[in-house]
Amino acid sequence: MKKISVITPVYNEIFNLERNINQIQQHLKSQNYEIIIVDDNSPDGSGLLADFLARKNPKIRVLHRKEKMGLGTAYKEGFSLTRGDFIVSMDSDLSHDASYLPQMIECAENYDIVIGSRFIDEGKIIGRSLWRDSLSLIANYFIRSITGKKVKDWTSGLRVYRRETWRDVMPMVNCNKWDFQFESLYKALQEGYTVTEIPITFHERADGKSKFNLNEALSFLQSFIKIVYKV
Repeated sequence: MKKISVITPVYNEIFNLERNINQIQQHLKSQNYEIIIVDDNSPDGSGLLADFLARKNPKIRVLHRKEKMGLGTAYKEGFSLTRGDFIVSMDSDLSHDASYLPQMIECAENYDIVIGSRFIDEGKIIGRSLWRDSLSLIANYFIRSITGKKVKDWTSGLRVYRRETWRDVMPMVNCNKWDFQFESLYKALQEGYTVTEIPITFHERADGKSKFNLNEALSFLQSFIKIVYKV
């Protein structure tokens, strides 16, 4: 049986982390899996909770980092601990439903990257502000128009990668924050890797405050221009 590695970065998710891990375990219980929690020295104690969960389940490992260093670096460093044939990227705030993982992993038998998509038929977003929804839709339309690629949800963080795809593509990815999602997919498509999307329902985070803001959006736009136009 092929092994699945789930990487979930954490920063101040004390009220969501255990529920998220429990859901992952529930939906992968028939699989050969491991969970890598990457904690960026969360001041709310998320790292301590992660250690507690790891002591209860040897399939869980924790990577502690000294400070908040960005989503992209969390995934890259987390990969160094993985042993799986399939690499799952997944938020820790319960916005990503673990029930989609078995279907996505099955799809990854035939594709290099599988995206949990909010913007294809039957995909949904629940509980998020109109401003955030509009921003996501506009950003993804803009990316499709400029790149000429048919992917609908470039910014989804719920993905499954074949191990060799991650290993080959990630050294080419320089973005460290939210823009990591776009660059990793764009570089993979440029290299000829195959991508598919399955519909998911995205839920606004269960508890706590979103880490996305206007500065992050502007930083993403700047990164997009640099990556696509190589400036």
